[in-house]
Amino acid sequence: MSDTTPTATSASALSASAPGYRTDRVRVVGLMAKKPGMSDEEFYTYWRDVHGPLFANMEITKKNILKYEQHHYNTAFDQGVAAMGFDVVQYRGVAVFEAESYDKIFEVFQSEEYKRVVFPDEAKFIERSKTGFVAGPFVTFVDRS
Repeated sequence: MSDTTPTATSASALSASAPGYRTDRVRVVGLMAKKPGMSDEEFYTYWRDVHGPLFANMEITKKNILKYEQHHYNTAFDQGVAAMGFDVVQYRGVAVFEAESYDKIFEVFQSEEYKRVVFPDEAKFIERSKTGFVAGPFVTFVDRS
C-alpha cells in the first residue's frame, strides 16, 4: 500500500524537482568572530585588506582552493532580523572556501606555510575560540551570475 497523503505526494514531487548536491566541489564556511575591543570597521578593513591577501597569495591556496570569499556582516540588517524574530548573530563575517575535496582544504590549513604566515595573523583580528566552521555538501537552487 503506498502513502498518497498530500504531504507525502508533495514532498515526493518537490524532491523530484530539486537539484542534486554539487559533485564538482565541496564548501567549508567559517563563521568569523572578531577580536574583543576591535570595532566592526577595523575588523572588516583588516580582514579584507591584510588577512585576505595573505591567505589568497599562499602557494598552497593557489594550488588547492577554487574559491575564497569573505562576506562582511552589515549591522544595518540587525533591526530587521530582530523584528522578524531571528537571532542577531555575534559573528561579523563568513569566510567561504571551495575546493575539489575536503582533503584539499585541510592541506591548506595543515601546511607549514599556513602555520607560518596566516595562523599568527589570525590573532590580530579574530577570536579563535568563538570562530567556527561548517562543512557539508551544498545544493545550488538559483544562480543568475
